[in-house]
Amino acid sequence: MFGTFCRKGAAHDPDSGLEVEIPDGARVKDLLARLGIPESAGAVAAVEGVIVRLEEPLRDGACVHVLQSVYGG
Repeated sequence: MFGTFCRKGAAHDPDSGLEVEIPDGARVKDLLARLGIPESAGAVAAVEGVIVRLEEPLRDGACVHVLQSVYGG
């Protein structure tokens, strides 16, 4: 998790990450909900280095990076 999202998990270590168990068939948006990150937060997820949609299913052992959307002008 990056940006302010890293404050969401008490056990999150910026160097080693955070291991989260989710049920079989879970999608990226299910993981975000488990982490307490609402869809309205504008999170972007990269699974194994590829940006994916929130509906993307996750496989066992997947490495997921959760990033904040950046807005500006």
